[in-house]
Amino acid sequence: MFGSVSGTIVGISYFVLFQILGIIISICFFHREKMGFTILMGSVLGSFSLQWLPALFAFFVDFSVTAHLFALFAFILITAVCFSREKKHWDGISQIRAKLSFRPRDIFLNDPVLFLLIPLYIFVVIMLNQHTLPSVDGSLHCGQSTYGDMNMHLGFITSLAKQQIFPPEYSLLPGTKLAYPFLSDSISSSIYIWGSSLRAAYLLPMYVALLQVFFGMYALTKELLFVVNKSCRGKSILAFVLFFFNGGFGFCYFINKGFHSENFRRIFTEFYKTPTNYVDENIQWHNIICDMLIPQRATLFGWAILFPLLLLLVKARKTANTEYFILGGVLAGGLVLIHTHSFLALGVICAVFLLQDLYQNFPSSKKSPSDKTKKTGKTNFSLFRLAAVAAFVTGMSVIGKLQLSNKPLKGSVLLIIGCCILAAFAGILAYSLRKGFSKKTIMTWGIFLGVVIVCALPQLLGFTFQQAQGEQFVRGSFNWANEGDGYLIFYIKNLGIMFILSLLMLIYGSPRQIRIALPGCLLWLICEFILFQPNPYDNNKLLLVAYLFFCIAVADFVWETIPQLSNKYGQHLRIAGVTATAALASFAALLTLGREYVSDYELYDKTYVEMCQWIEENTEPTDIFLTADNHNNAVASLTGRNIVCGSGTFLYFHGIDYAQSQADVEAMYQDSTRRDDLLEQHEVDYIVLGSWEWGTYQIPDIQEMYETYDVVYNKDGLVVLAV
Repeated sequence: MFGSVSGTIVGISYFVLFQILGIIISICFFHREKMGFTILMGSVLGSFSLQWLPALFAFFVDFSVTAHLFALFAFILITAVCFSREKKHWDGISQIRAKLSFRPRDIFLNDPVLFLLIPLYIFVVIMLNQHTLPSVDGSLHCGQSTYGDMNMHLGFITSLAKQQIFPPEYSLLPGTKLAYPFLSDSISSSIYIWGSSLRAAYLLPMYVALLQVFFGMYALTKELLFVVNKSCRGKSILAFVLFFFNGGFGFCYFINKGFHSENFRRIFTEFYKTPTNYVDENIQWHNIICDMLIPQRATLFGWAILFPLLLLLVKARKTANTEYFILGGVLAGGLVLIHTHSFLALGVICAVFLLQDLYQNFPSSKKSPSDKTKKTGKTNFSLFRLAAVAAFVTGMSVIGKLQLSNKPLKGSVLLIIGCCILAAFAGILAYSLRKGFSKKTIMTWGIFLGVVIVCALPQLLGFTFQQAQGEQFVRGSFNWANEGDGYLIFYIKNLGIMFILSLLMLIYGSPRQIRIALPGCLLWLICEFILFQPNPYDNNKLLLVAYLFFCIAVADFVWETIPQLSNKYGQHLRIAGVTATAALASFAALLTLGREYVSDYELYDKTYVEMCQWIEENTEPTDIFLTADNHNNAVASLTGRNIVCGSGTFLYFHGIDYAQSQADVEAMYQDSTRRDDLLEQHEVDYIVLGSWEWGTYQIPDIQEMYETYDVVYNKDGLVVLAV
């Protein structure tokens, strides 16, 4: 797990080489685009290729060094083909020099968001370093947000690199196919396999993915808000703040007794008692940085593809560039095994994009309305939107109240409502296709859809659909994670000022702001009635993508529309509105970031870490260990070896039936009469006896176990028996 210096250098070099090759391809492909977009897309192509190319070759030669050499050779070949193809039309070397030669001063002047983005990035990197397996007196530590899911991701990374079985299996439940979107972890396995330290392999791709998410979101915002001869940097920075520093009014539960009170200080001392994650008071709108990007690797790597991909599609829509749509289709199709939620969110967003493009093709009236008609039409339209928003809020509040009563709507009814929403949108889309369909539609969205289907369908059939079966997956449920609050109350205290401003934007916002928000509206509405996974909380992986579009539209609303309330004091209104919005929206997030920064927990104690080092050196990668089923299982996470049954915290929410294996683990420790038969049935090679095992099970015949099985490791009260 600690690797070697040479292995770490080789692993990092392998990763960096893919990044360089991706940037060269991007320069060839996007040589007419600006430098920032080109480098961003090149980095995305490098990461995407490192996730997919070794996996494709692994189907034939396992997830081995050989597969990685083939992947590198293939990517070099792709780069050479792209370079030679474009060399006929442009001077490749001079283009590369021009793209990579720039003055830092000019960048900061053109994009002042860097004064915020760079310190934020450094801060997040510091937190990642502090919370990802730092060694403290021989034990390995973590932070508050990495205490949970990081254990699962470490297990995926180490088992894939050590066992090299492909398609991979759960090390937490041997023999069970890994249908979780594992490419978000295989990118680290592709570094770890060269002998790198586990810590370096885990962190390096995350550093790059964070940059892709930050720059991708900001560039997408600028592209959506771009107006000719009008700067959009200020409102783009505001959207950046609203999205990444998301939080609501949860801070009110902690400042009500003063900033010097014990009630306020417990934010920084208690486990998950923060203004953005306080389940006791139904605060469920967790901060993106602390609770998504740092611990949720699938979300991080999914957004690292999704945000730049949306940017690419927005550009493709403006120029009708077929090549952009083809590349976008490849990236979209590959999202399934990187982050399935991002793939699903992208599908809804692209459907709205298509509808908007078709609407532009509708036959327009030749008559120009008079100024009076225009004014009246605008007023009526605002009144219509006011009525629509009021009806929506009233309807959702009524359903929410009904769900809190003694006779709530059944899940099947809620699922039908959600399906009706989808059917209504499908009907509108079908009508629009009939009325606005053109050859351009085929050459853009038609090609995009075709490429997506070709790339995504094998993954959906071979992995996703096999896992996402049973009633615990797609099902009806109202208001996802809300537990006991009315609809309005839940969102006002969770989203805070953003919820209020979003409603005002939908009523009084400009047509452009409504167009920007529409993809988020549809995605949000669907998620209010349909859950797509066993854990209701995970619907926020879709809701947060919808929230992105609201942040962009609201930023434009605060920057452009609110100042129009007064011709005389418009500029002052803008300053006051932006300042108040940013302060109220980000205060809870800043407190949560502070808590995350100071948090520190022991994840694997020294005795287990030393045992894992021994296991790596003295056992086979495919050996099976009998251990406790604690979520921070050192054997499964650090050594890549299989254990009989891991934590239900992970397995249940992946839709896996683990009950029998869990019961068998308990019987093997506690029932000496069944132990040997079960050990043989599960093909157990080693039994671990340590503090976790003693604390979980009542082992009645420990002395007999020492006499029956060989003691191959015994140190500091931690024993390993060979079966």
